Amino acid sequence: MSEANTLTIQISGDDSLRLAAEAKRRQIDADTLAQMLLHDSLTKLSPLSPTDIESLEKLYTFQGKTEVLQFLDKYPFLVPLVLEAHQHIRRHFPDSPLYLQHITDPEYDHPQLAVYIDRPKELNAEEAIDILEGIDDEWWIDAETRSQDKMFIGFY
Repeated sequence: MSEANTLTIQISGDDSLRLAAEAKRRQIDADTLAQMLLHDSLTKLSPLSPTDIESLEKLYTFQGKTEVLQFLDKYPFLVPLVLEAHQHIRRHFPDSPLYLQHITDPEYDHPQLAVYIDRPKELNAEEAIDILEGIDDEWWIDAETRSQDKMFIGFY
């Protein structure tokens, strides 16, 4: 059960008249309409839908969930790309844990979303890099431009 809080908002006389007129047109009371409008505006603050977040959480472990979600909120065009990356990575690393982490290269002050793959222990570094280069050749080289240099794929 959610907890309700009281919030008092003062609006101008003109806005009050518009709110009352719209409430009358909708045949509801002005308080209910004000609550509906506030809820709608707060819901629209984030371009990420709960479904997007849930989908990502099923596929990746977040390293710094708040930072990752804030970054994806700022760059929502990355969400479909991150979802798409999962299927390509899984073809080559079917059992490896996958992570999302917001990072900033301090040398360049360039924030990015890192899609990290936990390198399988049975592969040495060179073998794993060869497989990662296969993902690059098969998909990432063409898809990378859609990331607008805000995402990369590497090993954890």
